Amino acid sequence: MTEPQIDLRALPAGIREFVKVMGVERAIAVLTEQQGQMFYIPKHPTPECAFVKAFGLDMCIALERYAEQQYQIPMLHKVLVQVRDQTIVAEVANGTTIQELVRRFKITRQWITKILKEQGEYKEHQLEFKL
Repeated sequence: MTEPQIDLRALPAGIREFVKVMGVERAIAVLTEQQGQMFYIPKHPTPECAFVKAFGLDMCIALERYAEQQYQIPMLHKVLVQVRDQTIVAEVANGTTIQELVRRFKITRQWITKILKEQGEYKEHQLEFKL
């Protein structure tokens, strides 16, 4: 599967940095584990500092404006919503029914229709109710 294409403009600034530096897949993995935690961003990072161990030197450099401060790792919700929406669009295009997606993602038919409309993938015939 190809890496999802995330609209960085729709993400909070903190998450945007993580996705830019790490890519979507790695950012999701790391943020899932560390979201909400507080880390000290060192002015002169070393491989031994906690932030570099968790996120890598490149990420520490990207957040240098927070050097010598505590930094709270952002929550992941906005990235996951975009990935979920892309998955829904792709699966509808591959023939998955709306009802199957309702059961799988635990969201309403109306919400799925809204996602499809926002992505320009809404087609009336896709909304037929099939059991």
